Amino acid sequence: MSSESAGGDKPLHWADDPHMSPVDTVMWRGDADRRLRSTLGMLEIYDCAPDWDRLVAAHDWASRMAPRFRERVVESPLRMGTPSWAVDPDFDLHYHLRRIRLGGDNSLAELLRTCEQLGMTPLDPARPPWEGYLIEDLPDGKTAYFVKAHHALTDGLGAIMGLAQLHSTTRDPIPGKPQPPAPDVHGPSGLDVLRRQLEQEARRVPVIAGKVVDGALALTSPRSALSKVLRYGRSVPRVAGLISPPGSPLLAGRSVGRRYAAFEVPFSSLKAASTATRSSINDVYLGGLIGGFRHYHERMGTMVDAIPVAVPISVRSDDDTPGGNRIAVGRLAGPVGIDDPFERVLTVREQVRAARTEPAVDVFNTAGPLLAWLPGPVLTQFSGATSMNDLQASNVPGIPWDTFVAGAKVERMFPFGPLPGCAVMATMITHNGIACLGLNLDPAAITEPDVFAECITAGFDEVIDLAGDDSLPRMTELR
Repeated sequence: MSSESAGGDKPLHWADDPHMSPVDTVMWRGDADRRLRSTLGMLEIYDCAPDWDRLVAAHDWASRMAPRFRERVVESPLRMGTPSWAVDPDFDLHYHLRRIRLGGDNSLAELLRTCEQLGMTPLDPARPPWEGYLIEDLPDGKTAYFVKAHHALTDGLGAIMGLAQLHSTTRDPIPGKPQPPAPDVHGPSGLDVLRRQLEQEARRVPVIAGKVVDGALALTSPRSALSKVLRYGRSVPRVAGLISPPGSPLLAGRSVGRRYAAFEVPFSSLKAASTATRSSINDVYLGGLIGGFRHYHERMGTMVDAIPVAVPISVRSDDDTPGGNRIAVGRLAGPVGIDDPFERVLTVREQVRAARTEPAVDVFNTAGPLLAWLPGPVLTQFSGATSMNDLQASNVPGIPWDTFVAGAKVERMFPFGPLPGCAVMATMITHNGIACLGLNLDPAAITEPDVFAECITAGFDEVIDLAGDDSLPRMTELR
């Protein structure tokens, strides 16, 4: 994981780009509209209380292994272009890591309410954008850990890689771990950021000129060139969501409120359904979610044929550094009107395949350098493009073995993605054989959250039944 050098052990090659990508910039500045704050969270359930001193030491070690957790955002004086990252000279772990006790009836439902409130509290933009909370006094001697961070730090896969720095393969301390020193405190001023931005744009000119030359040479085969242009042009509105189905009137409300719901199902049950339908786990996952939306519309007496759905598509290459965000958006017409779960899963499967092959799938990353230079109020309009979605859904690979934190075993990991103006953000992560699903709901859109939770469970039961095995475990809600 690290290597020796004359100056000591080296940190991980994770999220070490000195400046934000354009996509990260859009997320960061989207916080100007409080409905679009890109705060993501992870809730871990431990079998016992971790040793507090070891937990503090683990965070200190993780922040040296991945120095991004000690870095703050440095904006340019004009607040345009891509910001930079710099080690916070006032980094204080005492601020970022906190210890609280669960109030109320000490139930798991109370735990989720507490995490909702923590997740809705804005991060301090003058500090490294993350906070961690050890939450004690859960039933049966358990404890929880809730960490929230800004999405500009990383995408879901990168978040798991970063969080893994707190995890161990044993309850006992592991001797001989790499020990990189604390990163040096140095960073650019606002004027330095502006100078870097202008130099970066100057270097971009030859690249643009090369593309112009390539375009001119393509005119030697005008029919082929025109075909590519037309295919790309037709793809852009689809990727941008301009021709998505209209949002459901039942889910039209939007607010700054957030509500969490958490579910778990053995991965083996989803795998059996995947095999039976010859679809991917992700197709079955989406089919279960959309089935839940169907049941909710039926229960609430308002039926629609389809809802706008967005799914992330990774465009990360081998040359991209771990951490940060390298995602594109796939658009689906969620087939709420299909009552047959088998047909619903197959319809989702074909839509996902089509979304992944869209010529303009990476249009937002392509246009990102231009978007990053737009004034903040204009930029938030692009950030708010997600508000047209009734559902955004992500499926992130997890850690497939037992893990421990400061002597406590991690029993469950529930992810809660940001809710950037859509009705529901669903995120699933598989931890050691259990698929853990976290839903972030807008209470103005989902006005009956208990009914909605029942409907999501029914939707997943439908797809699991496709495996034809009544002995398979079903989905359960965290309560």
